[in-house]
Amino acid sequence: MPSDPAEPPARPLLVDTNVLTWLLNPKTPRPEWDRLATGRTLYLSFATVGEILHGARPWGADRRQALEDRLASWPVIPGTIGVARKFAELRSRYHTQIGDNDLWIAACALSRPDPLPLATDDGDFDRIRDEFGLVIERPAPRSEGRSG
Repeated sequence: MPSDPAEPPARPLLVDTNVLTWLLNPKTPRPEWDRLATGRTLYLSFATVGEILHGARPWGADRRQALEDRLASWPVIPGTIGVARKFAELRSRYHTQIGDNDLWIAACALSRPDPLPLATDDGDFDRIRDEFGLVIERPAPRSEGRSG
């Protein structure tokens, strides 16, 4: 079905590390996340890029380079003073409860003038949502018995 030309484009979305792995790896299909991401500009946090590259260390050079080339095609939110400021605020609150990489990802979303929603299945982000207003997007549950 064609989209309504009067409908605004879908809002950009920051993708966390787990969701990115599902989007990149055809061996772990997660069609519900593909549907959530379709038609949207997807952003990555610099922390997610670092986590993905860390996980690829055992790969061969050609495969790692192909991954880096693919990652380079996505817009990446860099570590800026604004991101670092928001990270410091989040870490002051959650330093013993939530890992630093997740805090960096949340800081990347929240530090923007128009904060990006975050695609994640990680429940740690729910606390940040509740206290700092992080918008989290997850696939809508599919109704039983419905097709398509």
